[in-house]
Amino acid sequence: MKHSPVIPEESVSLRPETKPQRREIELDFIRGIAILMVVDFHSSYILFWPFLRLGWPAFGTAGVDIFFVLSGFLVGGLLLKEWKVRGNINIKRFLVRRGLKIWPQYYIFLIASLLTGRHTFRFLLGNFLNIQNYMGGIAHTWTLAVEEHAYLLLMTLLFLAASFKLQWRTVFCIVAALAAFTIGRSFWISCVYHVDSYTFTFTRLHGILFGVLLAMLFHFAPKTFSRVQNMRPLWIAVISLTLLFFRLSIHQAWAPPLWTLLADLSGVALFLLLYRPGHRHSWLYRAVAWIGVYSYGIYLWHVSTSTSIYSLTHRFWPAHEAAANRILAPIAGILVGILMTRLIEFPTLALRDKFFPRLVDSAAGVPAVKEPPLAIATPSPE
Repeated sequence: MKHSPVIPEESVSLRPETKPQRREIELDFIRGIAILMVVDFHSSYILFWPFLRLGWPAFGTAGVDIFFVLSGFLVGGLLLKEWKVRGNINIKRFLVRRGLKIWPQYYIFLIASLLTGRHTFRFLLGNFLNIQNYMGGIAHTWTLAVEEHAYLLLMTLLFLAASFKLQWRTVFCIVAALAAFTIGRSFWISCVYHVDSYTFTFTRLHGILFGVLLAMLFHFAPKTFSRVQNMRPLWIAVISLTLLFFRLSIHQAWAPPLWTLLADLSGVALFLLLYRPGHRHSWLYRAVAWIGVYSYGIYLWHVSTSTSIYSLTHRFWPAHEAAANRILAPIAGILVGILMTRLIEFPTLALRDKFFPRLVDSAAGVPAVKEPPLAIATPSPE
């Protein structure tokens, strides 16, 4: 096993990370908020109707930005932790584990869309190739393409960083530069070419990269992460500014990329405000966190489920169609997502963890630490 090429900014005790961490309810709670925002936006506006009444009709779309930040922190955090603890990146294992997390339920979802006649293969070609954010396809799945592209990029970057023994600060600057590039590119395309770049990978990466930057601070500079997290007035101000900008509804070429940037920064702010492990939680908090456990399945299935509900209510309850849709569509979307997660995702993940166990305990929990000298001398399990 190679020596780790990086040294933490603030020292922590040296010990191997082998014992699996418990699932963190605080992260599931943030997932729960994000998926409820997305489902509500796509179906009813019941849960967040005050924001609609106050002039924020697009409020729910910010759930996607919360997902991006959280996903960057977690998936990026796993890669970063492996790089720090082991000194390298096992590309094969990462791709297998990531594929078994995302693809089984995703491709069953696509095949179901084909078999039910909802979409044609030609329409779904971009989805099958994971470039639906450029080719078109099932509208809400563009985010999955952006995430897959982001992690292929990050995996490659960290593999090169390990190979060339780069310091973590160097990689931090590279990731920050990539984020700045995607922000600038989004403004350039929107303002100069007047093209809607909302779903393009290299105009939306910055939300995920913000999460990766947070993960780098968490694992390599935990005291700095704590100081940043404790800037609560700043993060509350970011969220307030974002809501104000949403309310203004500015129709200028520069407004859409600024809206996206502010939404991503609000995702950062919400994460830093809410991710505080160790506190006692109410039953409502736990209920939202429970929904967050099934967020990926709910995200996949809720739109097509809502469409089916709309057809049923139009046929059987035409007199109360609107009211029935507002109540039944989000509930059905959540229930179907939970069912498909239990039927497909959970069994697949059990097999994945049995045959391809991860090389570090978790993306969060405790910051990554270097292996002690004796552990470095032992053969790699690979």
